[in-house]
Amino acid sequence: MKEMIQPDEMEQAAQIISAVGDDSQHGLTLNPESRYYFGEKIRGVLSYTLVGKRAMSQGDPVSCPSDREGLIDEYLVFCRNQGYKPIFNSVGSETADALKARGLKVLRYGEEAVLDLKSYSLAGGKKGALRRNVAKLDRAGITSMEYCPETFRNLALEKEISVLEEQWFADKKLKLTYSVGDLQFDRPYGRRYFITRDARGELLTALSFLPYRQKKGYCVDVMYRKLDGPTGAMEHAIISAAMKMKEEGVEEVSLNIAPLAGIDITKPDTVKAEKLMYEIFSNMDFGYDFKNLYRFKSKFDPSVWKPRYLVYDRRIPLVRLATSITNAKGAADPALYRKYRKFFISLLLSPDRYRESQKEEITEK
Repeated sequence: MKEMIQPDEMEQAAQIISAVGDDSQHGLTLNPESRYYFGEKIRGVLSYTLVGKRAMSQGDPVSCPSDREGLIDEYLVFCRNQGYKPIFNSVGSETADALKARGLKVLRYGEEAVLDLKSYSLAGGKKGALRRNVAKLDRAGITSMEYCPETFRNLALEKEISVLEEQWFADKKLKLTYSVGDLQFDRPYGRRYFITRDARGELLTALSFLPYRQKKGYCVDVMYRKLDGPTGAMEHAIISAAMKMKEEGVEEVSLNIAPLAGIDITKPDTVKAEKLMYEIFSNMDFGYDFKNLYRFKSKFDPSVWKPRYLVYDRRIPLVRLATSITNAKGAADPALYRKYRKFFISLLLSPDRYRESQKEEITEK
């Protein structure tokens, strides 16, 4: 297969995903940064991005479940012929097992929070705080609305959302380009967009949801909120959108993946890479706070937490693996990227020395 990217490849991939895509991560692959491998004998597609000679994909390969292992075999041959070392990011349990059987290394990467809308409600003690916040903002006059650009483009609204986006990233100093999508109003590919406004009509939040399982499921992707908006505005926005979709018969909403959550380092067979990811989850709070992201998703008391895995070629050193993921996900600020890289390398080479340096830094402050 030739690697030259054709203009219609994204459209071809979108058609396959629409027909057989069953993973909440599949919609993330429809972006200009992706390259696509299309099955030769199997109707399927696997997207990837290159970091040097390392090819990183997102989510399970796209095909009918019965064809998935065949598509994996084709793709591994393609990588070998191209001289690529594959990295499979955020795959499910079955894909992880299939790749492990083919000699790749498997690590627990995180957990996906899923709301089963058939039974999900705000009742119950665990959702008490969430329920009260949602009710409070309802009383304050905050309203939710769906925007459908495929039906009618509202350029004034899109400009409002663009301003919200600029403010959000100016504050975060980080934009993930591979594991988080874009709004893509000009090519939604089935995305659903929701906004909320306060009683004065000011824009508070903007959300997009990616379809999967032939629109029986939707996955939260882009989330922007007004920085000085009321507490709980994003939770209110997600619940409002989810309840609307529930009324329409949508079966589940994924809150997407909490990276690095659920890693158990007390296991006797814990490997160094898992310890590294646990340290990142516990200690990294610049740019992308993994622990707080997990806490945010936990507020919704998800119906299920699905394990996700990172699978990679055994020849890739851990430093290369960590920096490949950071590079592919794309920190907008080069200084922030260098900070991530220094974090990974220092933690890999000497975890104890790194923790001592962190204590010294806190003391100096």
